[in-house]
Amino acid sequence: MSLSSSSKFGNQQCTGLNGFNGWMFSQEKDFPHSDTQTLRQSAITGNLRSCSPAIDQKIKSACIIKIVCSAETIMDEIEYAKLYQELAAILNEFNLGWVVEQVADTVEIGKVIEERSLKRKTPLLKIEDYTAKEQLLLLIDAVEQATVNTSEMEDEIAYFLKVESETSPLGTKITFANSGGETAKTIEFTSSVTAPRHKQAIALKHLLEKLPSGPSNYAINSEIKSKLKNSIDPDFNGVAEQSSIFDAYLFTILLKAVANEGGNIYYNNVLDDETPRYLTFRKTAGKIHGTAHPYTHAVVEFPDKPALEVHLGVKVQGRAGVLHNCNVLILYQKEANICRLLNREPRHSQVILAVKSEHSTSELKLEMAGAFIGLASDIRYEGGSYFISNSYSQPVAKLLTTARKKWELNIFPRATNDVHRLMYSFQTIFKDFKARN
Repeated sequence: MSLSSSSKFGNQQCTGLNGFNGWMFSQEKDFPHSDTQTLRQSAITGNLRSCSPAIDQKIKSACIIKIVCSAETIMDEIEYAKLYQELAAILNEFNLGWVVEQVADTVEIGKVIEERSLKRKTPLLKIEDYTAKEQLLLLIDAVEQATVNTSEMEDEIAYFLKVESETSPLGTKITFANSGGETAKTIEFTSSVTAPRHKQAIALKHLLEKLPSGPSNYAINSEIKSKLKNSIDPDFNGVAEQSSIFDAYLFTILLKAVANEGGNIYYNNVLDDETPRYLTFRKTAGKIHGTAHPYTHAVVEFPDKPALEVHLGVKVQGRAGVLHNCNVLILYQKEANICRLLNREPRHSQVILAVKSEHSTSELKLEMAGAFIGLASDIRYEGGSYFISNSYSQPVAKLLTTARKKWELNIFPRATNDVHRLMYSFQTIFKDFKARN
């Protein structure tokens, strides 16, 4: 039975217990006074056996339906809340508590509802709480982001590295390291490693989709735990690690755009000019000249054009003389060489393209877009700056569009249309670069 049931009798419709009582009591003229009083009491107590035989049997059935529906609605909400807590406990057990926290932040903010009127051009906005079922669905979607979508990104990175290794010494591992010299983490990107995880993540997705329509039980929880365990890398499933994977995935999209535009690509690191055996990226934005690790960058060359470099996680100096974090950055190689020589940060005037990325398993917060708009006002890049996320938010999209900023949301492998649009947008940047230089 659905959460909101209705019963129809003749031309009368009952849409809730209160609605039924209104319908019932409006029919007092059809029944003797004693029968009406009995009916009122019976509807309240749920005891219909005391109703007079003169009362139509259809009305008795309506009372039963409404009482059962009301009880089922309450029980459904309790069951959804229970399922939410059980799933959250499982995620915490596998060090995915940050996923639960991101969903909890979204739930705390509430959902925005638009109230439109023919008298007003702009709709009135109000905030409503998420129901228990909606909260459960948010958490299920978040788990899908952290498992299915991330494993797909890993597959894409693995394929990219496989293709690159066919024409260069580049291997299939990527090291992510902080600029401060802390212990680095290395992850293997090969299909033999990523494909089994992706298969388990898909199976987990199918299990989770059944939760809202079925009761929770030990067998389901055990199966969810098994699939979840096999769909993640236990040493690389934190919020920072998944953000790093997302940036590496954007790195591959950007270099595909370079290749499509006829550019030649090879790789260097900050310590020497030799092609590195493995890629090494910063986990957080740092100095382009930092030597705590052999940080890698891609060198891009178009025929008879100035060479460019593509970096992950570096800072750029804005017009106001402050430094901005860039998840992905393309700048002139001449500027990068000067920065490494003089130990300074790149100037915004020498940057072709910059990307601010936000990886999230829940709906994007509006302040993320607000911060990007503020930062973008202090920088003037040839190709512009982009706000890119794997997640989505209608208010964020609306704000960025109104502010005339470049953005793409829902960027993950299965969203092929969005990914291709982003890649083609990057290609336009390189097309314009070749025309200008």
